[in-house]
Amino acid sequence: MSLSVIIPIYNRRCQLRDAIDSVLSQRCIDEIIVVDDFSDELSYKDVNQYLPSVRYFRTDENKGVSTARNIGVSLSKSEYIAFLDSDDIYLPLKCNHQYRFMLDNEYKISHTNEFWYRENRFINQNKDMARYGGEIFSKILDKCRVSPSTLMIEKKLFQSANGFDEALRVCEDYELLLRLSIDNIIGYIEDRLTIKRSITDDQLSKSIKYIESVRLNILEDFRRKYLDQLKLEDSIALNLEIERKLNIVKKIF
Repeated sequence: MSLSVIIPIYNRRCQLRDAIDSVLSQRCIDEIIVVDDFSDELSYKDVNQYLPSVRYFRTDENKGVSTARNIGVSLSKSEYIAFLDSDDIYLPLKCNHQYRFMLDNEYKISHTNEFWYRENRFINQNKDMARYGGEIFSKILDKCRVSPSTLMIEKKLFQSANGFDEALRVCEDYELLLRLSIDNIIGYIEDRLTIKRSITDDQLSKSIKYIESVRLNILEDFRRKYLDQLKLEDSIALNLEIERKLNIVKKIF
């Protein structure tokens, strides 16, 4: 395997060791890169015990998770990249299974299902959180249906797409997958191979009261830049979703 796992962190030190341990439990990882996005307290204290198995980089100011992930990819030496948020956990052999799945099916990008863990218990996912594989553009217009902690991607593809949009502090995963799904087949594994945890209340998306307005801005910008690259049915779906979101935002404001 030629795989690097990127773990961005900002202030969630108490979960970082769990995240790192879950990556070390994978059998074939080239490197783990922790990018500290200028946390209030150095997370190096938690990484030190893992050296040299883990590489550590700290930014000189808080730049956001998009920049942190992009930095991690730029530092990586592997052909493939996986991401893990610092409060999430890989299940054993997640990376091995997903990597083999991608090679066997010649996918350049894939994601998996996940467990949700809230307030010390596993919970059922929302009924409207279906996930998809294949040509998924029209199916992910409403919301982000690909969790970063389940994502694995060929490094060349990630870099050719210019990575995460560093101007976005939220919905950066939503925006990236829209771009990638224009002309890439997205692999999907139904098995739940990651645990998405929400132990604290500081998730960025919770700090954005009107998250739908952020998605609307992303879609309108996307239409300006990429409409001519879309299939007819996808451009129709995009316009319909923009109209739907406009009506939602009007009601909010």
